[in-house]
Amino acid sequence: MKARNGLVLVMALGIVFTGCASGGGGGGGSRDDILAMAGGGGVNPRDTDNTEAAEDALEAAEQAPTPDEARMHYETAASAADLAIAEDPENPLAYRLAAMAAMGLEDYQAAGTNFDRAQELRPVYEFDFIGIREAKWIELYQQASPLVGSGDYERAAEYFEQANAIYKGRPEAMVTLGQLYAQLRQHDQAVAVIDEALAFMESDVLAGVDSATATAWQESAEPLPLLRAQVLADAGRFEEAVGTYQEMVTANPEDTSLKMGLAAILTEMGNEAEAAQVYGELLESPELGPVEYFRIGVGFYQGNDYTMAVRAFGAAAEASVNNRDALEMWARSLQLDSAYADVPPVAERWIELDPNSQNAYLILAQSANQLEDEETTQSAIQMVDALEVAVSDLTMRRAPNGGATVNGSVVNKTLDEGADVTLRFTFYRNDGSAMGTVTETVSVGAVDMAQIFSIQFDSAEQVGGYGYELTTG
Repeated sequence: MKARNGLVLVMALGIVFTGCASGGGGGGGSRDDILAMAGGGGVNPRDTDNTEAAEDALEAAEQAPTPDEARMHYETAASAADLAIAEDPENPLAYRLAAMAAMGLEDYQAAGTNFDRAQELRPVYEFDFIGIREAKWIELYQQASPLVGSGDYERAAEYFEQANAIYKGRPEAMVTLGQLYAQLRQHDQAVAVIDEALAFMESDVLAGVDSATATAWQESAEPLPLLRAQVLADAGRFEEAVGTYQEMVTANPEDTSLKMGLAAILTEMGNEAEAAQVYGELLESPELGPVEYFRIGVGFYQGNDYTMAVRAFGAAAEASVNNRDALEMWARSLQLDSAYADVPPVAERWIELDPNSQNAYLILAQSANQLEDEETTQSAIQMVDALEVAVSDLTMRRAPNGGATVNGSVVNKTLDEGADVTLRFTFYRNDGSAMGTVTETVSVGAVDMAQIFSIQFDSAEQVGGYGYELTTG
């Protein structure tokens, strides 16, 4: 799977990749500390015919003239080491040799397991292992780097898995792997590795590195609790996710994004009263922007609280005057709230930006009819009848670092099949000033058929709103 469009989850978290890893991050304590913990050097290694055979095969592999011949010797070493383990499961040398053979065979899961067991039996081995293990960790981490950049998350995850298996003395692979699993929607794996990274941050390892390294590691792990909650929500494990969100909201009561996430999950669970309470608190928060107001409006709309949805969508449309999506939802909410007298001016703003929206004219006609405004009702219906094509299903997705993507469809009403329709989209800042335009030409299908389109507007600025002009022929 090659992902190109950012995170699947409904969060504004990107994959925070720290770039090329280098040495110097790990630390295993002093030799005296290790000896003290082990009560000395641990279990003594013992030479046997099998360990000697494994050592001879490893030496032959290192001197082999070709990779194929080297692999053959590594396989021989692995078999001899396995026999050595079978004959004496407490011999640390046997596990050490099995780890080295697995390294040669690029089986880093097995290598990590055998290194760990050898070190468990004989802790002083850490001095021999740490350089080997961290060097391979760095190599694997750096192999993953360009794959993350190109969006090839599955292959990148494989390398990070191998890196994390061979060496757990530093957390960068764990952190990025958790993000990749989240992107790939491998929920159980994501939660497990996030928990592993968070446990690392609470371990004594940080005390053994310099302050700059410890700070960098801690900063890289800061998004993980929120990511964990979002993964749980995406997996449908709402009770667990709510608990995590509530803990974070209690610890960070001014964080509106956390409250947004909590309210969204409560809505998904059907706890509409609790969600409405959280959305109500959010609506009173100072310095909300159009995106936040819109999300609050969606929450109220989904909970059928159209009066509050009107407030939120109206605030979004005032904070970004050409926010077409907010204007649509504002008009819809007004109609559903039976506030018919307030619909026409909002619908007119919507139509100005979205002149081929059949829904906009119909909502205007229905509201005008409720007001017994026959002239406006007839005019809106005539506009629907006059449409050669209708533009439907418009939604804008803002990119985190600027620009936006607009998706929608063109429905043929009266044109010949294959006729071209040109859409010229203009994108606006919050104050209504134009940022730039993108033109898209769509060939329509048969009458009443919809042709889906997607356009991308690139900009270093955040987009406030958009509208379009349509021409045929």
